[in-house]
Order: sequence, then structure tokens, then C-alpha cells
Amino acid sequence: MKAVQVRELGRPIDVVQIREIDVPDVGPGEVRVAVSAASINFGDIARTKGGVAQVQLQPPFTLGMDVCGVVEAAGAGAEQWIGRRVVAMTKMSFGGMAERAICAATGVFDAPESLDDAAAAAFLLPFHTSYLGLHKRAQLQAGETLLVLGAASGVGTAAVQLGVAAGANVVAVAGGPAKGAYCENLGAAASIDYLTEDLFDRVMELTDGRGAEVVFDLVGGPQTETTWTCVAREGRYLPVGFNGDAEGGLSGKPLRKVSLGNFAVLGVLLSYTHAIGPMRKFGMNPFPPETGAEVHAALSALVASGTIMPAIGRRISMDQVAQTLDDHEHRRTQGRSVVEISG
Repeated sequence: MKAVQVRELGRPIDVVQIREIDVPDVGPGEVRVAVSAASINFGDIARTKGGVAQVQLQPPFTLGMDVCGVVEAAGAGAEQWIGRRVVAMTKMSFGGMAERAICAATGVFDAPESLDDAAAAAFLLPFHTSYLGLHKRAQLQAGETLLVLGAASGVGTAAVQLGVAAGANVVAVAGGPAKGAYCENLGAAASIDYLTEDLFDRVMELTDGRGAEVVFDLVGGPQTETTWTCVAREGRYLPVGFNGDAEGGLSGKPLRKVSLGNFAVLGVLLSYTHAIGPMRKFGMNPFPPETGAEVHAALSALVASGTIMPAIGRRISMDQVAQTLDDHEHRRTQGRSVVEISG
């Protein structure tokens, strides 16, 4: 089968290519999906370069963290999924940009009927992550100000839409006027261009000096400490992504500044499983599959009503993945980039 693979660690534009590999076997509690579409994530870039990623891999390996397709085979305990059109997170967060992919059944959900395959592939990771962060962790309330950093990205656009749906006053932080306008078209009340505007000054201006009750941060890195100064007293800060951090979110931060600001830091991770195993010792403590089912039901209802919609910036073929990863790394994209799988 065809797969988008990393042949050696390095810049995506140099090392990502289409290769023929064997069809993977399916194990207990797993399904094999005939993939029609897969999404591009910043995690694919980190993994390709050998940087900090949730799961470290050695080449050759296949990229792709989330997919849409039809389940063609299942292991023991997952037989109920056979023949169903699904959206799914791939096993160990890789292997999705291929004609077949293995997914743990705990990360498999029925694809929303109103979405085509590309839109469905762009739906799962951004909206589940955003819902868990904004509703399960931060308990976002109507009338509160929600500050979204990295707002023009796939996950950022989902957070903007869910914030608007919750009745929050959404302020989108993005690079350049075009991306700001993109977010405002999705319902953001205002946008901040971090390339030309002072983040603290603009947030204070927009909130009458109060700050944002909820901050959804997809960037991290050097800007984190400035972002902390923008949180309202007794507000909630969500470290969701770390695209601006060379250490992938593992660089040290002066926690005294959290105390100074009287706000809470609320972690959030998109993973649904009962079997944590040795990773629990390292701090991993994901939500159970039952939570995933509840989140998916709530999001599917919002999709069906037309309240939310995946924001797709590009629909590409497998041979365009390397260039698109390079464009993502250099902030030349907006919304979700989706790979339409041939075969």
C-alpha cells in the first residue's frame, strides 16, 4: 500500500516521500481503517525532525495522527466497528497518511453524517481537543473573554467556534491581518496581530484592564510569560500546544508568576483509554473512553445544527505533504490541511 513516510530525520521538505509498505496487521482492541483522508498536525513536523513529540519514532515511519475512512477489519473486542465510516486517532499517533491505518478502538467514533471525508478528517482532533479544554477543564461560561493563541490553525479555529457557541467574547491572536480576518469570519469578536501589536496592551484594552478569563494557548515558548500577564484574576490558562517552543513545552517557566496572577493552569490532553500502564509514572493520566463518547455526542450535535464546521485551508494529495508540512512550519497556512488519500 502507499504511505507518506519519513525516510530519515530532517526537514520535512527533504525527507518525506511516498513509499510502498506492507498493509499493517490488526490486533486485539484495534481496527484497520481504509483511509480516505488524513489531517496534518504540527506533531508530524516535530516527529519528522526528531524533536520533542509525544511518541518518538525512528525512521522509516508513516506520518498521520487522525483519519477518516471505513473500518475494514477489527481485532477481538472491536468487531462492532466493521463496515462503519469513522473518524479515528491512529495507534501511537502515527500511520494515518496511508491507504490503511491501525487505530485503537477507544479513539474511534462515527463520522458526522453531514461532513464529507476531508471535513470529517479535519474534525476529530481539533474539536475534541478544544471541547476538552474549554468545557471539561476550563468550564468556559457565557460572557467570559476567551483568548485563543494560534487562532488561525486547525485547533485554533475549532476553539474560536466553540467559544462563540458557548457565548464567550472570543479574542483571536494570529499573525497578520489576513489570519485575523479569517478568525473574525468564524465569529471572533476581535483579533490581535502578534507581529505588529503588543499582546498585553491589546488584551487590556479589549477587556477594560480585566484580562481574559480563559486563555487557550497553542503556541507556548517565549511568549508564555507575556500571555500569563493577560489572564484575569481567578482565570484559567490552558497550555494546549507548544508550536512556538523549541523544547516542545518542556522548557522551564517561572511558576511564581502564576502565583502573582492568582490564576489556574489547567492541563489538557486528547487521549481516551483505560490502560495507561507505565506511562502513568511519567505523569500521563488521560480521560476514559466514556468521556470521548460524551464529547463526540456533544460535538456531533453542534455539527448537525450547523453551529460549528471544520475550517479546511487546503485539500492536498499525498505527494504534496512534504511541501505543506514546510508551509505549516513557516506559518504559511491557515485552518486545517487535509490529505486526500488515493487508492
